Amino acid sequence: MIHMCAFRDTFVTTRPYIQIMKTFLLVAAVLSFSPLAFGQSMMRSAASVGRKVVYTDLEAAKALAAEGPTVLFFAADWCPYCQADLKDINANGSRLGDVTIVVVDYDKERELEKLYAVTAQDTFVQIDSRGARLVAWNGGGVDGILSHVKRG
Repeated sequence: MIHMCAFRDTFVTTRPYIQIMKTFLLVAAVLSFSPLAFGQSMMRSAASVGRKVVYTDLEAAKALAAEGPTVLFFAADWCPYCQADLKDINANGSRLGDVTIVVVDYDKERELEKLYAVTAQDTFVQIDSRGARLVAWNGGGVDGILSHVKRG
């Protein structure tokens, strides 16, 4: 059965039109979410001009802290503040000198969040070589890191 509808004195079949619209909406939905699903998460592992690594485990982070100031950055792919901070770190990380940024996936590392009392994404936590929390703050990018990191 063919259904017809009137549109400016012409008739078109609705079935092909509906299929075309469904396809268009599906493609539009995929394209609109692809930066969140694929592009944003790449910010975490994107090249940086400073010392930035992706979190693997606490022992590796402690080993980095034994070499110099180390900051855990709890970031979420869906968080615009986290993405802005990551972009800043990637572009201006050389200003951090010997500070290492360890990017932690906020959505996956729940035990680590409990250990350091992290309750929100876009949180920075400086640790020492034993893994003890030295200082914590939210946001600020490179300038925030430079103003909060304890040395010595």
